[in-house]
Amino acid sequence: MNRGLVRGATLVLPNRVCYGGMIWQDGILTEICEETSPVLQIGQQSLPVTSVWDMEGDLVIPGLIDTHVHGAGGCDVMDQTTESLQTLAEALLKEGTTAFLPTTMSCSPEQLLRVSLNVANFRLSHLQGAEILGLHLEGPFLAKEFGGAQTTELIWESTQDGSTQFLESLLNQFPHLVKILTFAPERSDGRELTEVCLKHGVIPSAGHTAANFSQLEQATQWGVHHITHAFNAMPAIHHRNPGLLTKALLDETITLEIIADGVHIHPAVLELVFRNKPPERVCLISDGTRAVGMPDGEYELGGQKANVHQGVAQLPDGTIAGSAYPLRQGLKVLVQKLRCPLPRAVRYATLNPAQLLGIDNRVGSLEINKEATFIRLSPEFDIKQVWLKGRLVL
Repeated sequence: MNRGLVRGATLVLPNRVCYGGMIWQDGILTEICEETSPVLQIGQQSLPVTSVWDMEGDLVIPGLIDTHVHGAGGCDVMDQTTESLQTLAEALLKEGTTAFLPTTMSCSPEQLLRVSLNVANFRLSHLQGAEILGLHLEGPFLAKEFGGAQTTELIWESTQDGSTQFLESLLNQFPHLVKILTFAPERSDGRELTEVCLKHGVIPSAGHTAANFSQLEQATQWGVHHITHAFNAMPAIHHRNPGLLTKALLDETITLEIIADGVHIHPAVLELVFRNKPPERVCLISDGTRAVGMPDGEYELGGQKANVHQGVAQLPDGTIAGSAYPLRQGLKVLVQKLRCPLPRAVRYATLNPAQLLGIDNRVGSLEINKEATFIRLSPEFDIKQVWLKGRLVL
């Protein structure tokens, strides 16, 4: 029996912040209480405790969950190697991300099958680093005019036959692997792609899309209730052409992915989102690339070269090419610049993505009977320690 205790922590719980501690047994939280609680004294004196750690007042929050990240540590899921996935998982863990969805780019059908096979095999033996929860397929069923950093030639033509058959075949070949599909719902195959997703338990998400207000409204009737990196790679809001973003802000059933790294979206627009969306309908993502945790320089993304300078990744034409920041950067921006309440900011990067993926019964918040997976942060949000299921791993 492995029984552990942390004390002296500033705990960020789902609905409040308190100064206290936690006890876990065999990787599962059994007690969360105020510092003055006798339970902590029992944990220290009466019951056998394997280890005791003093957090010295530092922040303790659930492990971050990133549902949209391409790479980190110089590696990318599209590398198709076990070594790259291992490096990616370990690099993300160092940044406080304890679970993630490796995210693909538009590519040939053959390459997408190889990437899927690599991730599926890796999950069977993956023991170190952040947990891989599945795959996020970003493309290739996108709108070319909003391709962003995606290679235009690799986006599947909307008039090309076989898109739904290919997706169905991939999902049958790798059951329960794909968790999210980003696609443009206004495409001629949009409804059929949505139906295939829902049949296989995959979240259909509108992104890299030219959809207007009514087209997204129609897509919600099919079952599309998620937006990939909202405000990026889609039409802006116009007062006479409100577009899909207005629909997404007004519809309380729609969840928005938000890149809050301070580069992709102006703070005023972030404020607009947080004032209009219910707390449970925002998921922070990183959209991280190879450059996460790496120095400035030139990096490859989806077959294109991106230059990273002072945290901004751009293609030669100036297009923002993913992010050079980890998910933790979004927390810093929300709390330090927007003065977002800490429990809400943390929820956006932990509990909400866990609920989206249906794993909130075990991770996503500091609650009894959930995994003792958490991170210790300095007041400046720097990583000090990382814990997975009650084990200090960093």
